[in-house]
Amino acid sequence: MQEDLALLYLRLNGFFVSSFIVHSPAFGKNKTEVDALALRMPYNAEPEREVNCDPLLDLTNPHTDLVICEVKSRGQPLQFNSALYGDTNAALTVLRWTGLFKSCEAVSIADKLSLALAPKSASHEKPPTVCGPRDVRIRGLIFGPEHHGRRPNQPWFIAGDSIFRYLQVCLAPKQPRELCAVTYDFSAWGPHEPIVRYVKSLPPDEVGCMKSLYSFVESEKS
Repeated sequence: MQEDLALLYLRLNGFFVSSFIVHSPAFGKNKTEVDALALRMPYNAEPEREVNCDPLLDLTNPHTDLVICEVKSRGQPLQFNSALYGDTNAALTVLRWTGLFKSCEAVSIADKLSLALAPKSASHEKPPTVCGPRDVRIRGLIFGPEHHGRRPNQPWFIAGDSIFRYLQVCLAPKQPRELCAVTYDFSAWGPHEPIVRYVKSLPPDEVGCMKSLYSFVESEKS
């Protein structure tokens, strides 16, 4: 459910999203799993929605944005899986799969990306970022849906209240939109349907949270 929440947030911000497995030669194992790889093209627009991208993501510049996402829950450290920063080959596999870079470019970018994703490089003010050729920007985003806000001493991450607040702006506007009806068959959202139903059920002045979302989903089943 928490990964679905992050994927929906990215989708509403104009990203194509996919999960990804970095394979291992060892039988029955993989090197790591990426919760989401997300790609946003520089001229993405959907004016009918009358909603801008979340300022938190800094999407105002015309970059091609490639985002590597980790979703952390149940007290997990707010850091990337060690395979991504401890093994340059894992980062290289991710970059090659996206098809954004030539092989020779991907090798040098992977070195920089592994360093940027390491916990020792974490910033309190912005996500880890590496710039590549053709105005491609690679960033690492950590999602902490169970967190309410971020303390100054924590590394930069996207907290639950920020996610739910943006989803509410997108999915449950206070005023009708001229070119974008928000009443329709919820099943069009596929696996995101329970989250969409929950957000639309909230009172206008209430921001959602994971605990409330889980309770809503359980009540819908009964």
